[in-house]
Amino acid sequence: MATTAARKPKPQPKLKTESPRPRGAARREALLEAVLKIVAEVGPDAVTHRRVAEVAELPLASTTYWFDSKEHLLTAALELAAERDTARLLQYGAEMEHSDIDPIDAVVGAIGECDDGSQPNRGSLIATFALLLEAARRPALRQIAQRWTEAYMLILSRLLERAGSASPREDAELLIGATDGLLLEQLAAGRNENLNPRLRRLAAALVAGS
Repeated sequence: MATTAARKPKPQPKLKTESPRPRGAARREALLEAVLKIVAEVGPDAVTHRRVAEVAELPLASTTYWFDSKEHLLTAALELAAERDTARLLQYGAEMEHSDIDPIDAVVGAIGECDDGSQPNRGSLIATFALLLEAARRPALRQIAQRWTEAYMLILSRLLERAGSASPREDAELLIGATDGLLLEQLAAGRNENLNPRLRRLAAALVAGS
């Protein structure tokens, strides 16, 4: 990855125009993006209908139209994050079924590179972990978290079995736990390190020890 970017020509000044406001389903998604942003920057306790509308730059009536409570806002935001990541994961798993990539590398590819150091991605991780912790107190969030984890268990189990694991589901559980722990420690310390080499060593050790 390049450490510097080429300089772009200085843009000519343009007349300021207002961006069209999203409508329908796009408006709902914009509100949920605002929820995730608030959770990442301040925490779940700061989520209110009014604040979400302000961050999304949408009328307050939009939040009350789509979401009847704070619980609904948090649940829908976590569900959006889970659906996006699950879709990515399922597509990756399908691609790996017919790939010539090293099986251990395929395992790491499903869980590695979660933190690329960019502010948007780190914010997304912080929001996700914060909402997953909220699942300890909110049953609705817990159900989403369990489905999300099960998607990882399914894909990782298949990839680990392909790599030679005799206990693919148990190994998948250990890998998920290790990845979450390393990411949390890295976020808390404000560091940005490539976790892939460590995850690869762990995956290889788990398969070899099966």
